[in-house]
Amino acid sequence: MSEKRGCFKTGCMGCLGIMVVGFVISGTLVMVGWSSSRHRDMQDRRMAAAPAAEAMADTTIVPAGFAWQGHPGKVVLKMSHGGFTVTPAAEGVGLSARARFDAEAYTIAEKFSVEPDSTWVYSIEFHRHMNGMQALFRGMFMHDNQPQIEIALPGDVPLALVADVAMGGAEMELGGLWLTSADLHCNKGGFSLAFSEPLREPMDSMVLSGSMGGLEVLRIGNASPRNLDVDWRMGGGDIDLRGAWRNDCRAGFAIRMGGMSVTLPQDIEVDGAASATPTIAAPDRESPLPVLHISKRASMGEIEFQP
Repeated sequence: MSEKRGCFKTGCMGCLGIMVVGFVISGTLVMVGWSSSRHRDMQDRRMAAAPAAEAMADTTIVPAGFAWQGHPGKVVLKMSHGGFTVTPAAEGVGLSARARFDAEAYTIAEKFSVEPDSTWVYSIEFHRHMNGMQALFRGMFMHDNQPQIEIALPGDVPLALVADVAMGGAEMELGGLWLTSADLHCNKGGFSLAFSEPLREPMDSMVLSGSMGGLEVLRIGNASPRNLDVDWRMGGGDIDLRGAWRNDCRAGFAIRMGGMSVTLPQDIEVDGAASATPTIAAPDRESPLPVLHISKRASMGEIEFQP
C-alpha cells in the first residue's frame, strides 16, 4: 500500500511540476508581450503612387516625363495579417494608399514601375515580421494596433487588379472603376467584394479563389465579366450575380469541402447548371438578352442557385 501511495505521490508531483512549468512559460510570454507593447512604433503613412522619381527613389522606375495617368495600369496587392480596403479614388485624386501600422511588428513596401509597352505597375506588399506568439501576447496589451491599409483606385484609366490576401480581411468597393480584369485570392481570411454601380466598361475576366475562409460578392452584373471563375474550398461563399449585365458571360463555380450560394439575376437568360431555376426575361425588348452560361463542380460540398 505504501508503495502505491508513493507512486501516486510521485505522479502528483510530476503533474504539479508540469503545471508550474506551464505557468512560468505563460507568465514569461505575457511579460514579453507587455514589455514589447511599451516599445511600439505606430505609423500613419500616406503613399501617393502618382510618382515623381524622387518621391520613391529606390522603388520607382519611371522614364523622364512619363505621364502615368494616360496609360493602362496594373495594381498588385500582397497583404497579410491586417484589415485591407480598396475603394474608388475621389475625382482628381488618383491612385493612392494610406497605411496605419506598428512598424515594430509589420513591414510595408511599395513599388512603381513602367513596362516597355508604357503600361505601369504599382504594387504594395504588407506582412508581419514579428513571430506569431509574440504578436499574440503583444496584442493583449495593444488594443489599437490592428493594421489598416486603404487603397484608392482611379476611375479614369484601365486597370488590372491582382490581390493575394492571407490571415486577414479585405473589403473592396469597385463600382464605377475601369477594371479590365481582377484576379483575387484569399487564404485563411475573409473577402468582401461589391460593385455598387456599373463599371466604365465590361470586365474581360474575374477570378475569385481561396481557402479556409469566407467570400461575399455583391452585384457582379455591374462588372459584366465575360469570363467568371469562382473556386473556393474549406469555407463558404455568397455570390450575387445581379446587376446591369451588358454582355454574355461564361461563369464557372467550384466548391470543395464547403458551401456556396449563388443568387441569379432575373432579367437575363441563364443556361447550363442553373437553367432549371426560373428566370424572368424583360418583356418587349428589341435587342437579345445577355446569356449567362453556368457550370459547376462540387466535391464534399454543395452549390445552391436561387433567384
